[in-house]
Amino acid sequence: MNEIIENKKKSEILAEKLDEMNYGDFISHEQIASVIEEDYGSNKYSSTIAKARKILLKKYNKSLECVIGDGYRLTNPDDFVQQSLKHYKRGFNEMQKGYNHLEHAPVKDMTPEGLNAYRRVHDRAVI
Repeated sequence: MNEIIENKKKSEILAEKLDEMNYGDFISHEQIASVIEEDYGSNKYSSTIAKARKILLKKYNKSLECVIGDGYRLTNPDDFVQQSLKHYKRGFNEMQKGYNHLEHAPVKDMTPEGLNAYRRVHDRAVI
C-alpha cells in the first residue's frame, strides 16, 4: 500500500519534504500528489498522508492542519495546544493522539505565551 520510491516509502519522502518547510507554510494537494506520485482523492493518497502525518509528528515534531479542498498547512508551534485540545475533545479514543501532540510539541520554538499555554495543558494531561 505504501509503495517504495528509490528505497524509501512514499510517506517518509513526503514527511521529509514537509520537514524542509517552515511553520505556517502551505502545500497544495497537487504538490503532494506530484511528490508521492499518487492521484489526489485516491485511497493510496489518503493513506500516505495519514502515515506521513504520524512520521512528521513523531520524528520531526511538526504537524499538519487541513485546509479543506486546497491542501495542508504546517501547524505553528503556538497552535499545537489548540490542535491537541481538538483531539482531546473528540473523545476517549482520541486521547492518545492529543497526548502525542503535546508530547512532541516543538517547545524550544514556542513564544513565551505559547509555552505558558503548553505547560498549563501538558501538566494536566494524564493518559
